[in-house]
Amino acid sequence: MTEFLVRRAFISAVTLILISLIVFTGVRMIPGDPARVMAGTDADAAGLEEIRAKYGLNDPIPVQYLRWAGLALQGDLGRSIRTRDPVMTTVARKLPITVELACLSVLIALALAIPAGVLAAVRRNTASLCGVSIPNFWLGIMLILLVSVRLGWLPASGFVPLFEDPVANVKRMLMPALVLGTALAAVLMRQTRNAMIEVLSADYIRTARSKGLAGFAVVVRHALRNALIPVVTILGLQMGALMGGAVVTESIFVLPGFGRLIVEAVFTRDYPVVQGVVLITASSYVLINLLVDISYTVLNPRIRIGGGVDGA
Repeated sequence: MTEFLVRRAFISAVTLILISLIVFTGVRMIPGDPARVMAGTDADAAGLEEIRAKYGLNDPIPVQYLRWAGLALQGDLGRSIRTRDPVMTTVARKLPITVELACLSVLIALALAIPAGVLAAVRRNTASLCGVSIPNFWLGIMLILLVSVRLGWLPASGFVPLFEDPVANVKRMLMPALVLGTALAAVLMRQTRNAMIEVLSADYIRTARSKGLAGFAVVVRHALRNALIPVVTILGLQMGALMGGAVVTESIFVLPGFGRLIVEAVFTRDYPVVQGVVLITASSYVLINLLVDISYTVLNPRIRIGGGVDGA
């Protein structure tokens, strides 16, 4: 276990360094001048040069990267060029919104996908293709038109913090979570179906049935647990994708989350915010993948952390 964690920590550190290098260099290739964003359109050349010198924008990129990396290791991701606020403060305001949206989406996806995937495997259904084919932006707009405009059941947009008013928060988060959860459910449903079909054809399932066990017990107690292992893998990857990929949904429902933050940062050439958001998103991917690996031993105790199966 310790050896596995040390190896994963080393791989994760190398991955994060490579990602930060690519992003740090890439954002500086975006057309535009961050100094002009800070100074405004009426700034003169002397003012622009003063800003570049103050923020080290004239230094070579390797020097800028090492300076930023050194501060990042201390928990300082710099200040936003556009708002002058610390990046960590901005992230702390935006990240919980997207985390809440992602968690609600996963709960909805699991509630839809697992039962439907099991049913599709038992009856060889193909209903999971429907959710994959529906674009998020179309479903979001249709839900607003039907649920908010015509029926008036839920607010069309906006955000209320969870601890300020839980009921108002859930009302505003339900539709965007349903939009993301439906797309995720379609992916998980298909994966559950495929895994269940494979597991149901295994020898130990035939043995359980030959002993006279009820069909429900065989499916739920014996087959489903092993079938969930590849599903958990997909869920981990999709959870990481939700953290940085909810841009369209957050824009449709006017949620001030992580996705909108990075889009605004790219458009305004806000280098520190872009770098900070990508670094945190990549760290989320790494952490989620580690938790997924550890969860394998919970679903199947025969699987050893670090690879392999006991008794194999």
